[in-house]
Amino acid sequence: MNINKIKQNSKKIKLEIFKKFIEIKEGHPGSILSVFDIVSCLYLGKFINSKKNTKNNDYFIMSKGHAGSVQYPYLIKNNIIKKSEWQNWKKNKKSILKIFPNNKIPGVDVTSGSLGHGLGIASGLAISNQNETTKKKIWVIIGEGELYEGSTWEALLFIKHHNLYNIKIIIDRNELIILGKTENCLKLNPIKKKLEGFGFKVEQIDGHNYYKIIPSLKKLKDSKETRVLICNTIKGNSVSFMENKRDSHYWQELTKMKKKQLLKELKI
Repeated sequence: MNINKIKQNSKKIKLEIFKKFIEIKEGHPGSILSVFDIVSCLYLGKFINSKKNTKNNDYFIMSKGHAGSVQYPYLIKNNIIKKSEWQNWKKNKKSILKIFPNNKIPGVDVTSGSLGHGLGIASGLAISNQNETTKKKIWVIIGEGELYEGSTWEALLFIKHHNLYNIKIIIDRNELIILGKTENCLKLNPIKKKLEGFGFKVEQIDGHNYYKIIPSLKKLKDSKETRVLICNTIKGNSVSFMENKRDSHYWQELTKMKKKQLLKELKI
């Protein structure tokens, strides 16, 4: 696997996403930039079986649905979504694409956005899949803010109890929610020890380092044990005026100068 090539292709995709956000004047930039490198490695590294018109595709659940539109370029690349849908998005033409994805969009398995449901849905899919001949992997990305939801911890207990190792859990840990720093709002640490106390194997990595992400995704993919990958990330990563800013959660009106700066920094 050529990691440098994946990094270069990822930069181009990230730039295209933000050109589209500038055009349509909406999006959740901070969260997209937080989770982008993980998602790009999943798709470009071919960890997710995602092909056109096949029932054998893996499931992918972006539980933090406000970041779900990050999937679209990869689903287009895999010929699952038509390129015209991207081109027509917010151009006074009909497009199926939305900032919050829904399961009417090809390649989107779950309508998400109401937080705390991703792992519960994954649990149901995993139990159902036990009766199928093709054993699908169920990739789930949750935001750390979802650890404030009791339903998430109930699902973790269920997953461990039934040894549902085909659920591949990734936590996007950027230490920010809409209200501010998670450790100030309601302390979550030590997340790793809490999950280990549930019986999960847990690995914690830099969620923007491709040389860390790809080997860790391989371990997660191949594991026959219940595992969690915690990715330490930066909200608004790679755009200086968005990094670690709570306000980057929502799209802000950008001046012409800010638009130029945004695109320039994403090209580096």
